[in-house]
Amino acid sequence: MRLFWLGDAASSACFFLAVGLLLAGRQILGFDGEAISGAVIVLLYIKGPLSQLAAALPALDQARISFRRILELSAGIDRQDADMPMISGPADGPSAQEIRLEGVHYGFTDTETGTAPFTLGPVDLALKAGEILFIVGENGAGKTTLVKLLLGLYRPHSGRLLWDGVAVDGEGRLDDYRQLFSTIFSDFFLFDDLPWEEEPERVQPLLQRLGLATKLRFEDGRFSTTDLSSGQRKRLALAQAWLDRRPFLVTDEWAADQDPSYRRQFYEDILPELKAAGRGLVVISHDDRYFHVADRIVHLKGGRIVQEEKTR
Repeated sequence: MRLFWLGDAASSACFFLAVGLLLAGRQILGFDGEAISGAVIVLLYIKGPLSQLAAALPALDQARISFRRILELSAGIDRQDADMPMISGPADGPSAQEIRLEGVHYGFTDTETGTAPFTLGPVDLALKAGEILFIVGENGAGKTTLVKLLLGLYRPHSGRLLWDGVAVDGEGRLDDYRQLFSTIFSDFFLFDDLPWEEEPERVQPLLQRLGLATKLRFEDGRFSTTDLSSGQRKRLALAQAWLDRRPFLVTDEWAADQDPSYRRQFYEDILPELKAAGRGLVVISHDDRYFHVADRIVHLKGGRIVQEEKTR
């Protein structure tokens, strides 16, 4: 982009310099005034289309660089995931009674300076099926990082991740471990279909309960639209995670942009109902008025667990 900006500035300078020389040297060159005026008008006219063509060059170059990086990334990804058998339904997935982090430590490295501006841990944390765990703390305390370690999306730099008392190590076991979780992050992608067969009679009442029945339909294994408001998209993501029926559900500030009625419904109705169904729930939240819903509350500060309290 710097090269483009430099070239664009130089070409514009040369263009107007040429126009200035034509106007200044018309008597020396013996050109008629009308001919010079016509030439200048033509030059000014064609400058617009030429500038538009030149402006497309950075986008084309960025596309070329992007495709090259995609190819490099694809070449570096372990293709083991592509050979994994597709799970035909939520009931076919793995099960778990307890997930545990033991002495887990993770640090982000600044690639420019080589320093570690933020580190999480060491952390000892357990998550059990049929339990509601709230993770709370100020912005930047490490809540999302902790959740991504719990999900197996980040590899701990030290410590162990245990699945029912057995360490999660090796790509095959890690792939199975990740199937334990349904997750709704603050930045999520919403698919318009379900990867398993689901009866509309089961889906429609859930959409009605979440205030989505008038906005979309579920037909032929697909939702009619995902073009919804941000709050509605999150409610649809919750419906999909609910139908997924994996052992654990993780939400990251799900209720932040919900109306008060849906916020109350999420904390006081939906979470207890999912807990009663035996699902483990990890909720990142700032809604202290609903902390009483949790079985345990973990307080994070500066990448450390500073307090863990039981509410039941």
